[in-house]
Amino acid sequence: MVVIPEEINGHVDRAFAIEFENELEEEWTLSGSQGNIHIVYYNKDILCPQIVYGWSRLSDFYGFKGDHSILFHYP
Repeated sequence: MVVIPEEINGHVDRAFAIEFENELEEEWTLSGSQGNIHIVYYNKDILCPQIVYGWSRLSDFYGFKGDHSILFHYP
């Protein structure tokens, strides 16, 4: 039996996912205001859009506890 740690996912705004559906890639590079770089992976699902890998590392880095909203700029 293999136990895989459960990854905590980040939810992506559905309106954003629909608007940019044809532009968004699976791998996103996010940079913080202090220049920190984080790689996360998006599931490309417009019905339930989520960051499916990397959210835990990002939230640990910034010390997020519980639910948090983050704002980002997309070109």
